Amino acid sequence: MAKRRKIKKSVFLVGGIILFFGVYIGSFMLFSKVENSDKKNAVTINTEREDNRSLLKQLEDKEKIYLSDGVVSDVRVDDKLLEELRYSFEDVSKIRTPQSYTSVYEGYSDDGLKFSTDLNVIRIYTVNKEEYYKIPVSSKDEFKKILEKSIYTSFDFVKQYKTWKEVKITYKDKTKNLSRWKYDDLANTMASKRIVGKVQPEKSKERSDYNFVIQIKADNYEAKIETMGEDYVKISSKDLSSYYEVHTALYTYIKDEVFKLSK
Repeated sequence: MAKRRKIKKSVFLVGGIILFFGVYIGSFMLFSKVENSDKKNAVTINTEREDNRSLLKQLEDKEKIYLSDGVVSDVRVDDKLLEELRYSFEDVSKIRTPQSYTSVYEGYSDDGLKFSTDLNVIRIYTVNKEEYYKIPVSSKDEFKKILEKSIYTSFDFVKQYKTWKEVKITYKDKTKNLSRWKYDDLANTMASKRIVGKVQPEKSKERSDYNFVIQIKADNYEAKIETMGEDYVKISSKDLSSYYEVHTALYTYIKDEVFKLSK
């Protein structure tokens, strides 16, 4: 009996030792994998954050750009207008920090790269770095026009209903003042697909039985939206204009809810 007890104790002891080392080795391997994975992720993150290109080149690659001019703020530039803005950067040349500089237009990308301009110089900057670029005299007027068009004929601009003070909608000889509590309803129906040329929208307007004009007044600006059939609109402000292919919700809302032409 004593021998059997000793054997049982030995078996339990050996089994306990084996279990201990099994758990130890398993835990070691598991934590090693986690640590290696963290290191790989850290390396990947660091690699992604490093971009040794000039700030101008980085700005040209951004897909989302927002502009402000002191009157309106944080207007997202539509894709087609963004292409024009990128193209305007091609003529600039890098210079030293100017002695004096006061920005007129400011902008930023969705990942934090910022820029501004006084129409003589473009400043591009991050927390740790900044670059200045000279705008050629021959390009200043065109550059200003692109910035103004990017802001004041953008869909994001006309949808900023919290800045609206008065909205009038006209159909033929009828004009209706939109109630303030319906501003957000109107804005939520505005959804663009893409910027287009003027030919197709103008043809659509000629064929349409219903065309509407929306006049928007704010403290420091005015804008006009013309529906051109169901599928197109023209946005105008500051003697600038852009044509858009749009979803039909805006046209339907004005036709059915504002003027009740279907009832």
